[in-house]
Amino acid sequence: MPLINSNAEEISAAPPNATLAPGAGLDEVLPHLGEFAVIAVEFPKFRDGRGFTTARTLREHHGYKGDLRATGHFLPDQFGFLIACGFTSFETPAEHSPAQFAAALAKPHQPGQLLRRSLTRAREGV
Repeated sequence: MPLINSNAEEISAAPPNATLAPGAGLDEVLPHLGEFAVIAVEFPKFRDGRGFTTARTLREHHGYKGDLRATGHFLPDQFGFLIACGFTSFETPAEHSPAQFAAALAKPHQPGQLLRRSLTRAREGV
């Protein structure tokens, strides 16, 4: 599976220092955030949004500055949201080419009502 950056360009990068499953606690990785160059966050299904929350938590609440990598099943239509939540590299699913993610960047980004509400709540700390 190709690895791409937030511009949908293929890259080569180091393997992750840690891989977080959806809903996994962060207790084990928090003491090591400054040491980890790459943290991967798994998306077992494209409908499972817990990885978005994990990314925002690592970036906004814990100040993680390294490469945050999305792995597993996510869609090109979710690419903009993944970037907005702090992901910087993406192990693209086998069924979607890097070109599909590049095309998704070119589309106007209009979040749905539920997502707008969720993002507003997250920004307000609700």
